[in-house]
Amino acid sequence: MTTSDTLGATARQAMIDIFRKRDATAVGRYFGASFIQHDPTLADGVAGMTSIATEIASSPTADITIYRTLVDGNFVLLHSKYQGDGRYRGPAISFDLFRFDGGKIVEHWGGQEPEAPPNLSGRTQVDGPTVVLDREKTEANRTLVRAYRQTVMVDLRFDRIQEFIEESHYAQHASKIGDGIARLRDRIASVAKEGGSCTSRHAASWLRVTSFLCSRRRSPDRTHRALRPVSGRERKNSRTLGCPDANPAAGPAEKPKRPILGVPKSRLGAQEDQVATQFRIN
Repeated sequence: MTTSDTLGATARQAMIDIFRKRDATAVGRYFGASFIQHDPTLADGVAGMTSIATEIASSPTADITIYRTLVDGNFVLLHSKYQGDGRYRGPAISFDLFRFDGGKIVEHWGGQEPEAPPNLSGRTQVDGPTVVLDREKTEANRTLVRAYRQTVMVDLRFDRIQEFIEESHYAQHASKIGDGIARLRDRIASVAKEGGSCTSRHAASWLRVTSFLCSRRRSPDRTHRALRPVSGRERKNSRTLGCPDANPAAGPAEKPKRPILGVPKSRLGAQEDQVATQFRIN
């Protein structure tokens, strides 16, 4: 088993022990003493994780289904569905990004949205490919996705969207968007018009895993959390999965004690928040 396999398995087992086995003592086994929490819905440190794990342990319906595991160096990303978590009124779709050090989880970023019915194209937030492919194309894929995010999502150059997305293969899994470039263009334009996340100007960091990539961006709209996976053919994005809208079930997030993106507060504008995006490239 490779180091990547080990870290991925450890992250999965940590969440399974907490949510499915309802074992609050799992925090001590999997989380380091210096653990940093960036999810604004949770308290910081090991104490904060222990608190939420204890709450989950008392829920008879607590469970987790993990759909995707992506590993890059000491980072692991899980795409999952939570059940029985008191922070939400029902099942929630989540992206959890963990940083490991010495075999323990020492940092976490998270974004969640209530589970939604299939979108206009009949796709859900979690279906679609799960296997990592084309490992030799990792860097080329990352360059493609960076250019797409900057050109289309940040600079709002909708006229160039077909440089990055292939219409005939584009599948959309976000709950309020359907397949096709036209729907994606309309959605981006709508969010930007409302002063939402598309006005962000800086990519904070990237997690790359061969055919999958994940970016975290800052947004001026604290209630907006976007989590979208995309796949592509001939180096064009062709699949987007995720949860791009606010999570009213969780209620307004409290002001975090530390930057949500893990960067100095001086680099964060007023009311900026995390937006995570995952891409899959064939």
